Amino acid sequence: MFILRLLIAAMVVSYVIWLFYNRVMGKNLGLSKVATWVLAATFLIYLILSGLSYFVEGF
Repeated sequence: MFILRLLIAAMVVSYVIWLFYNRVMGKNLGLSKVATWVLAATFLIYLILSGLSYFVEGF
């Protein structure tokens, strides 16, 4: 369930970034490209923080 909430939040952030780039900046970016980068960054941050938590709290 946690991963699903993370996925939904990443998609909302992707849409906001895409909307900003297309409307405000005037650039033509694809939503799939933005969503891919945001999802990759989100899960990378999640893995780094969970690994750090694992090492700090102990094996």
